[in-house]
Amino acid sequence: MFTSCQEGLLTELRCRILRGRPGEILPPAAKLAKEFGVNIKTVNKALNRLATAGLVERRRRIGTVIRSIPGGTPDGIRMIEIIFSGFTAPFLHPFWSEVLEGAHEVFNTFGCRIILNHIKADPETHQFNFNAMSLSDAIGRVIVGPGEKWLLDRIAASGRPMVCAGDEIHDPNMPQVYFDFSRGINDAVNYLARQRKCQKIGFIGHIEAWINPALLQKFNAYIFAVQRFMKLDRKLMEGCWPRPGEGEAAILRLLERTTPDALIVGTDLMVPEIDAILSGRGLKIPVIGCDGIRLDKPPVDYHAIVAPRRECGKLAAELLLKAINQGETIGRHGLEAEFLL
Repeated sequence: MFTSCQEGLLTELRCRILRGRPGEILPPAAKLAKEFGVNIKTVNKALNRLATAGLVERRRRIGTVIRSIPGGTPDGIRMIEIIFSGFTAPFLHPFWSEVLEGAHEVFNTFGCRIILNHIKADPETHQFNFNAMSLSDAIGRVIVGPGEKWLLDRIAASGRPMVCAGDEIHDPNMPQVYFDFSRGINDAVNYLARQRKCQKIGFIGHIEAWINPALLQKFNAYIFAVQRFMKLDRKLMEGCWPRPGEGEAAILRLLERTTPDALIVGTDLMVPEIDAILSGRGLKIPVIGCDGIRLDKPPVDYHAIVAPRRECGKLAAELLLKAINQGETIGRHGLEAEFLL
């Protein structure tokens, strides 16, 4: 028996509908009420809401019929497009794969099928080729990675529900589930300054972002937190695109100017190459990575600010399905990353 009555019933009926076929007739309301242990009025209200959402059609003397779904396959399975940008295969990426797995878990539960649209940015400018971008006829879209405004506006213009998952998007009107590193970085700086007595805390990662200014979230959090304990030193800040291969050159540039006594790194993926340089120079300092990716050989004095990756994918998928099925507005949802000692 459903304790939340209509909402619980709606969830179960949506699952059945998405797994059914167009033209299939659902059991009569009286039978559903008996099966789920609820009042027949509750069943009828739920079926009427599903009809308003376009999932079923209530026909007199026939019953409740599953409708053909726009953006679905010929057999009625709903198609969800995941638009991913990156330089590796998405489900093999050590960070984004967990976001995608969380989304896939929800979509699979509701009988949806995923279309993967893997687009690549220019490795130098990180911009996308407008002419090379195409969209499927999916019923909804999850965008993982791209933050370029014209691209997101073009996707939104298709009229299908969409949600960005992962990096924060600068546009406040863009529906998104994003990681909030503010508290995690603040807690990390507190630990370094108060417990470890560090006075020269460095930062490597985005220190400028002209495509998506929200990528400066980590840097801004670092600036705000450090200023509570010490005067800022520009020599301790080194900008680079936070991906493997960029960290070695970044730490070498920073060490040419000064020697930090602690370091915050924009992504854990750069930590091994940065640690190799530090170790080679005999520098034993605490290193804190952002993201929480498991490293094969982490540095001895290493800690992480962990982003809830799977939870991000799941929430984005759940919100998208509510937007599709019930017309709900997605809005902005920040998920806090946690500093772990």
